Amino acid sequence: MIVTGGTGALGRRVVEAFLREGARVTVPWFVEAEAEAMPSHDAMVLVEADLTEPDGAAAVVETAGSVDVLVNGVGGFAAGGPVSDGDIEIWDRLYRMNVRTAVCMTGAAAKALSAHGGAVINVASQAALDCPAGIAAYSASKAAIVALTRSLHAEMAASGVRVNAVVPTTIDTPANRAAMPDADFSDWTLPEEIARVMVWLASDSARTVAGGLIPV
Repeated sequence: MIVTGGTGALGRRVVEAFLREGARVTVPWFVEAEAEAMPSHDAMVLVEADLTEPDGAAAVVETAGSVDVLVNGVGGFAAGGPVSDGDIEIWDRLYRMNVRTAVCMTGAAAKALSAHGGAVINVASQAALDCPAGIAAYSASKAAIVALTRSLHAEMAASGVRVNAVVPTTIDTPANRAAMPDADFSDWTLPEEIARVMVWLASDSARTVAGGLIPV
């Protein structure tokens, strides 16, 4: 299986959860310091790759070999501000991080996933549905993940690939706490909780769940 974003705050918990289940996990990395901070494990392979490019995604699939589960966990957050005076570069950056990586990876892994009747798990956000003021760039990028999940389900269901997305509220990570220091952290979603739902979505217990947006 492949977990993108596996060196990040959420991704590390996802990787740990799947390793506990006995999975062999390929983890792409882009930031060297994050890769160096990952604990070693016999069933985990780290591979350097730029997932915003098709060639980088293809190299990850080639390293993984057999792919039965793909977790598209690469992502980022930036408030961006009101559309009327926001920074358009933030829109581009969030699209590349949150959407383009998922498109490149799923495209690269589609054939391998179809061979196993595998599962794709995307990471959307409640912000894509609530669309609060001041974070339109982020909300729009995650709304694209909602649409991508449903489109991929329509495209891949015939080959036996299940595509779902988890839809968490704000994830309790150090970066999000730093970005929103005045927020009520008790309302946020723990990465471990999201990881447990992902393990379930990849399991045979969820074999009839497809095209779903799963709130966490």
